[in-house]
Amino acid sequence: MNSFYNPMFLSKVLKIYMFDINRLKNLNEETLKKYQDKAFRNMVKYAYTVPLYHDKYKKAGVYPDDITKIEDIKKLPIISKNDFDNYTPDGIISPKTKRDQLIKITTSGTTGKSLSLYGDMYDVVTWLFWYIRVIKEHGVNWRKNKMAIIGDFAPHTIASGYVKRGLFSQLSSNRFFSNMQWLNTNDKPKDVIKEVNRFNPEFLGGYVGMLSHLALLKEKGYGDDVNPKWIATIGSILTPPLRKLLEDTFNAEVFEVYGATESGTIAFQCRYGNYHIMSDLVYPEFLKEGKPVESKEQGKLVITKLYGKGTPIIRYGAVNDIVAPLYEKCDCGMPGNLIYKIYGRDDLSLYFSGGRVLLPSSIGDIHGRLLYELKTNKVKHTRITQHSLTNIEIRLIIDKKLKEKKPSVEEIFSVLRKGYQEKVGADVKIDIKEVEKVSKKGPRIVSKVDKSTFKIKQYI
Repeated sequence: MNSFYNPMFLSKVLKIYMFDINRLKNLNEETLKKYQDKAFRNMVKYAYTVPLYHDKYKKAGVYPDDITKIEDIKKLPIISKNDFDNYTPDGIISPKTKRDQLIKITTSGTTGKSLSLYGDMYDVVTWLFWYIRVIKEHGVNWRKNKMAIIGDFAPHTIASGYVKRGLFSQLSSNRFFSNMQWLNTNDKPKDVIKEVNRFNPEFLGGYVGMLSHLALLKEKGYGDDVNPKWIATIGSILTPPLRKLLEDTFNAEVFEVYGATESGTIAFQCRYGNYHIMSDLVYPEFLKEGKPVESKEQGKLVITKLYGKGTPIIRYGAVNDIVAPLYEKCDCGMPGNLIYKIYGRDDLSLYFSGGRVLLPSSIGDIHGRLLYELKTNKVKHTRITQHSLTNIEIRLIIDKKLKEKKPSVEEIFSVLRKGYQEKVGADVKIDIKEVEKVSKKGPRIVSKVDKSTFKIKQYI
């Protein structure tokens, strides 16, 4: 049955659209706290009906009545990816919910291990509406402005599940999304820019890597009609040089949206450039050795989702992002806390002497130099293996069609080697080779350093 034919569901959707999209801006710190307390209590009560959480909470001696406010979150155990694996599929949803009425989505598996979750149509609609909240903050009208959205529409992803199997299956895409263009980030950049050029959007949203490739293509004469006023990035870290590349090439306002498959949108940049946490939707903790970090200090993200009736996400500790909070207030006036900096996945990091950790944000900055310094997209695939504290192996696949064009492969090697040595020192051997193929299974960054004995002292 089409959920939008259900009067109760439709009334919830209308309420979200009329009131909840603007809710965060309309709350103050006191009313936000009360909202969080109530939403958290309800989520814990619901989670207690889900076998995974019921068993974990009962073992910890914690019951729903013990949770009265958001600060009580510390009473609850942190949930791991292994916990989900042990209870999948039936143990991660409430027995009161029929699994065939839910939409299955899977995390990317960039660390070699994906995770399956379930969401309902309420999750689907709110996922869209929270994105509307973000773009509305920047003056984008989702019904009037032409929007091109380049998502990951592989079969398992949240975009494929929520858009194709969710929204498009329930609503007429020609009627409700006639001003939107949906493209796949897994397609070739030349094919993508051709479609974007044909559509001529005012708003362009997508993954940092794809958008950067489109910028290079535009500089080379492709996409005369790709002139968006706004660009929103998702996925990997948007480094300052890549932001400048997008801003200068497209002459557009660029802002970043940060989220995870498990929780949905976590934070977004406002017009002042600060990262605002979606504090009425998620409750992030930033922990170091199990304790909250100070403002601007790096901590491991533990995330709690404050809505939804699919798979609950409460104190989920396997997003594996290193994030620094900012305990200040923004001039835009929105309540809730801020994020100072997003450093990326700690399980995709490299480890060096002196307790130094090279995070994905810094690795991305090194490889991003190929785009903004050499202006090349000749590298099709990369695989990085760290064999020891002093030995990194980098294997690159070079696009054969572009191989004879400048810059040379040697110049690419030189820029990468210099970038790594600037970050980690000249005593680390950087072994870079061109290869015909690399394994696409498992994570693209692997460190063989024994982390069990490694004491982190500094993030690079």
